[in-house]
Amino acid sequence: MRTPWYDKIMSLDKKILYVIMFIVVMIPLLAKWTYNPAVMPEVKDIYDEIEGIYAYNQSHPDTPQGILVSFDYSPSTNAELDPMTMSILRHAFMRNIPVITWSAFPDSIDLAKTITTYIAKEFRAVYGQDFVFMGYPYPMNAAVIAFGSDVRNFLVKDFYGNLSTDLPLLNKIYNYKSIGLIVTVSGTSYPRFWVTYANTLYGKKIATGTTAVSAAEFYPFLQTDQMIGMMGGLRGAAEYEKLVEALEITIIGDDIERYLRNLYSPEDDFPWDTKIFAPGFTDEELREHLSTRKTARTGMASQASSHFYVIVLIILANLGYFFKRRAENKR
Repeated sequence: MRTPWYDKIMSLDKKILYVIMFIVVMIPLLAKWTYNPAVMPEVKDIYDEIEGIYAYNQSHPDTPQGILVSFDYSPSTNAELDPMTMSILRHAFMRNIPVITWSAFPDSIDLAKTITTYIAKEFRAVYGQDFVFMGYPYPMNAAVIAFGSDVRNFLVKDFYGNLSTDLPLLNKIYNYKSIGLIVTVSGTSYPRFWVTYANTLYGKKIATGTTAVSAAEFYPFLQTDQMIGMMGGLRGAAEYEKLVEALEITIIGDDIERYLRNLYSPEDDFPWDTKIFAPGFTDEELREHLSTRKTARTGMASQASSHFYVIVLIILANLGYFFKRRAENKR
């Protein structure tokens, strides 16, 4: 007797389902498909805040405001969180906003340093003038409180061993009065720490980027205005990535590859500190820098296709169960 279709569906080998899932996930990644989600208000608020800092700096060139980006995550969550920090830094450097970065954990020092210099290189940012990396400030609560008066008294040297007082940026931006926004990107409850100290004690604006599983924890802080915005999970990263790409096209143009290729020239006599980054891009580096502009949206395409596949499986399983029960009741 021929096996009914619903029995075939109900008895499918799990290994086949997993192989199909692997294919469904990999096709968007290999084909570099992108998914552009609608931008949520909590993500747009971060973007608008940084644009507001840019507008302020345009009208107050002698007393600019900067942003502090705290890498409050370890490499285990970088798939979701790296695109957030990259997009935030691209936005800041594109608008010539001074940037201070540091790492909250010892195992993320290299991650924070690499991403900071990686994005700075795309905009000819000069270390000590346009950005600084302070390494791993320990203990963190003391570093955050020190920013209330003069962080140079606590962090006497930066990550590279330069005296803080020798860095032009830190002679302009050394306390919260000149910090327009603090961005904490975290896979844990670390953003609560920033609300407790920087927001409650000093009234500083806090924005956060967090993993999808942690996002629900921080919505109450948005409702009480203790945080001005949030990027939640890969979707939040994709939304901000989309906003920054639109700005980049407006400022630089559609041909980002040409822009990067012509950014540095052999005749460039600027004394770049090769300890920070080497000027110029190889072809491989160009491809990598271009691909990181769509990392989150490519991941979202893969994630969306896998979700769709699971929905299809649920529908088929329920249909199979329904028709099987109906066939049994007729017997």
